[in-house]
Amino acid sequence: MQEVLDYECMGARIRYRRKGSGPTLLLLKNEEALPDDTAFIDELAKSFDVIVPDHPGFGLSDTPDWLKGMGDTAYFYLDFIEALKLDKLHVVGCSVGGWIAAEIAVRDCSRIASLSLLAPYGVRKSGVPFGDVFLWTPEESVRKRVRDQKLVDGFMARQKSKEEEAALLKDRYGTARLAWNPRFFNPELQRWLHRIKPPLQTIWGDHDELAPAEIFDAWKAGLPDARNTMIKDCGHLPHFEHPETSAAVVRRFISEVRP
Repeated sequence: MQEVLDYECMGARIRYRRKGSGPTLLLLKNEEALPDDTAFIDELAKSFDVIVPDHPGFGLSDTPDWLKGMGDTAYFYLDFIEALKLDKLHVVGCSVGGWIAAEIAVRDCSRIASLSLLAPYGVRKSGVPFGDVFLWTPEESVRKRVRDQKLVDGFMARQKSKEEEAALLKDRYGTARLAWNPRFFNPELQRWLHRIKPPLQTIWGDHDELAPAEIFDAWKAGLPDARNTMIKDCGHLPHFEHPETSAAVVRRFISEVRP
């Protein structure tokens, strides 16, 4: 059964969901929360106590005055982790959520047991550009994220409520606040990757048009022990296109690195 809860931080109400039981896993969602991530959460909840916040400025969470950039988001999550008394925490981040996870860990990884980053932004490789979602129409933004266009057809055909349309627009503004300049990376993060001490893996789709899998080389340069798993016939959203496979990769990694 899923709980829907609120956490207050400096006057802002942050919405989060909690489902499952077992070791605690913090799932940091991708930008523009589409398509839905229910199947991936359900898979993870079979093995973990899964906590899924709407980032500040996204979804059903408030957009606080103190939210100016990625650093504020990282420090918010450090407060969130401390307030919920989370420890030995497995962090899974998708896209922008993967970037947030790394920004948290370079600041303080004392409560983190492992990191699994699915097609993360935040670090770049020279000569390998990110796709620029800010130049795409809403439909292009979905289609370029997903390899299986039949899944996109179903998503685009579904009638969306006014609330859903407003949430998508809010998420787009939230993404711009975090990733506008520089586009989708932080040179400071790249310089300090060595501060990430817990085991880290990345998971990439082999047809990612937004954050090509070659970017893993830059993560590996900063974290020589980092692992990578490639998922076939997959775009930028492994957790959406292949939720069972992606959850199995996360579960296997955690089982291998747990003390």
